[in-house]
Amino acid sequence: MAVETPRVLIVTGTMLAVDEGSVWRALARQLASMRASSGPWLDLRLKLLAVRELLAQRALRRRGGAWSATVDRLFTDDAPATPELTEVVLATLLEARGLPWEATTWARLASDRVECSRLLDRCSVVFASTTLLRDLSELQPLVALLRRPGNRIVVGGALAPLLPPTWPGSPHIDVLAVGEGERLLDSLADWVRGAPLRPPPGGNVRRVGVTQVVTAGPSPSRSLDDLPRPDWRLAERYHGRPLEHVYYESVRGCPYRCSFCNYPYLFADTRFRTKSASRIADDWEAYARAGVKTITCLDSLFTVPPKRLDELCALLVERDLDLEWICYARADDLTDPARVQRMRAAGCIQVQIGIESGDPGQLKRMDKRCDVEQGKAAIALCREHGITTLCTFIVGFPGETASSLQATLDFVLEAQPDFYYLAPFTTRVLGVPILSEASRAEHAIETSQGISSSAPYWRHATMSCADLAAPLESLNRQIVQAGASLDATLFYLATRRYRPADKPDLLAFQREAAQASPWLRRGLTRLGRWVQTRLERDQERVLTRGQPPAGTMSTSRRAGVGR
Repeated sequence: MAVETPRVLIVTGTMLAVDEGSVWRALARQLASMRASSGPWLDLRLKLLAVRELLAQRALRRRGGAWSATVDRLFTDDAPATPELTEVVLATLLEARGLPWEATTWARLASDRVECSRLLDRCSVVFASTTLLRDLSELQPLVALLRRPGNRIVVGGALAPLLPPTWPGSPHIDVLAVGEGERLLDSLADWVRGAPLRPPPGGNVRRVGVTQVVTAGPSPSRSLDDLPRPDWRLAERYHGRPLEHVYYESVRGCPYRCSFCNYPYLFADTRFRTKSASRIADDWEAYARAGVKTITCLDSLFTVPPKRLDELCALLVERDLDLEWICYARADDLTDPARVQRMRAAGCIQVQIGIESGDPGQLKRMDKRCDVEQGKAAIALCREHGITTLCTFIVGFPGETASSLQATLDFVLEAQPDFYYLAPFTTRVLGVPILSEASRAEHAIETSQGISSSAPYWRHATMSCADLAAPLESLNRQIVQAGASLDATLFYLATRRYRPADKPDLLAFQREAAQASPWLRRGLTRLGRWVQTRLERDQERVLTRGQPPAGTMSTSRRAGVGR
């Protein structure tokens, strides 16, 4: 009698989804994550800041205003969310190896237990992605949902290589897959069919407790052209709908070594590897013929190397593809007017730029290799040619002071990017340059290091994590009051459909939202103060005791920024 081929369930996504069906189940998941966290108060404090603004925004939308037509158009999207790129890559690889598959998300599994049981009854193997999970406090309660008698669970993705050497394994994880899925799938496919787990060439297999850890090892080539094209038609057939928006990847690693960033270290191979311009153009032409209208590039940097970018733009213009695209970029790659003009002509509608700070000293400490004036020039050129800018800034990086925060505020007020995002400094990821022993000593960095919290506690010579909320609130308030830029946290769902002409209405909506729902704001502000007290106490309990160095923004003298 023929043995039935095992069916694989692909699980991707985040712990919480934007379209949560049940607020209470979402809250229960958040509480489960907090219980599993080694230090939940910083994460909760930061989330409360965002929740307060999001709830006020939703309340104002119901009330309406002069901006309603623009806001409703941008926020109303009848099309379901685009599947994650990881889902499509894994489906493509499994399909090529003759393994049947199904797909879902973490949030859907956790919110719909009937659907969860149905899928897990049908699929005896689970391939679970951690790419959009932040730490073990999120992974542990979610992966426990997957276990059924006799089934097998493989966990991979960006979180897998971040687990510390002291990780003891998990009874809910049969295999931890570390490295690139394309290099691991042959080994995993054989294992799914019942063979012993063997490593790919250059990789290894070891046991950690009850969990086997398989590592892909470095790729033999710098080129990504030999990777199979993710087949979005599989996702269309599975989900039963056409997809006009898809995700794309054309580089791995990063040629830069910004001291806060772990992109160069996500894989065992730390080399910067790319697809060629011709391969990208071929892929995009195939997608355009299949009905795709917009491509979001998930690369750490799409504009590097610039020569490839210029060649790609020429190919896209030559082929006259009806495509729009979004990418991450370095500011210094966007200071050439001719290049920015070529990008717009080739269909680029938005660039996301890591400005990080308006203070030259902070940029130097970050090893950003990009200066303040280049950031301003890039934003101005993109505005001139009709390309939307979304700029990120890190708040609390070692060396942060009231003066450097003021410089960041001045930058936003002067440059006026379309969108801004204030990212709190984090010490979650080991191995980044800022957390090297030499850097810790230079900046007096103390951390509650570990991967069991999405927001570990930290302090350094000029600031502590308990000081983060004040400058984040102050910067946001002053940017909103000045009408300089749009908060990307509030408008995240609308950024892809945004056009520069929408900005006046959205700025008016943002200003009104900042004053809306006063009772809700007061209640959440009081809750925030209560959480702040717990954070300060827990930080002192967890971190090395002692007086903060002279010149710090201590918790008794809140870090702020203002005129």
